[in-house]
Amino acid sequence: MDTDLLLNNIKKYVQLSVRDEQEILASITPRNFKKGQFINSEGEINRYTNFITSGSARVYYIDMKGQEHVVQLGIRDWWISDYSSFTMQEPGLLYCEALEHTQLLSISHDDLNLLFDKTPIMERFYRLQIQKAYSSYQKRVLQAMSLDAEQRYLTFRNTYPLMDQQIAQKDIASYLGMSAEFLSKIKKRLVLKAQNKFYPE
Repeated sequence: MDTDLLLNNIKKYVQLSVRDEQEILASITPRNFKKGQFINSEGEINRYTNFITSGSARVYYIDMKGQEHVVQLGIRDWWISDYSSFTMQEPGLLYCEALEHTQLLSISHDDLNLLFDKTPIMERFYRLQIQKAYSSYQKRVLQAMSLDAEQRYLTFRNTYPLMDQQIAQKDIASYLGMSAEFLSKIKKRLVLKAQNKFYPE
């Protein structure tokens, strides 16, 4: 278990005492998922919030036409889950799927609430994490309304360079609201622009 990665992630937001760390580590459940395996599915109550120690995952929903829409992507050192289902403990509308062999450190809803009581600093961490996630979501919505497809991809690539390298193009395209074919054209156009910049006629 890469518990140091988890603790360092939390320490980006809050300071932890030795006792805090012990309580956190006592609350985690290591879980492994194969490529294509569902971490949770539509209609299920999501019982866990998940921290990725290796691999990658996506969260998506399927519309009435059977079209998939990716709403979240995650790689090592990211948290991922159906947050609405987890928070409300209601059947979810989303699928969370491992994109490759993926290892998680998970905390159940019940254990997280116990952890809040035992280690109040974790409640602050969770609030700050949710605030950051909500801020990112708002920025994404605004980008979808104000930026063209190429600008959206460039913003994504600059913000999440490791994710751009690790996640499949079709999932990035879905996350950005375009087809994989269109994203491929954008990438080719960007390569040509870069070549013309360095090797002008």
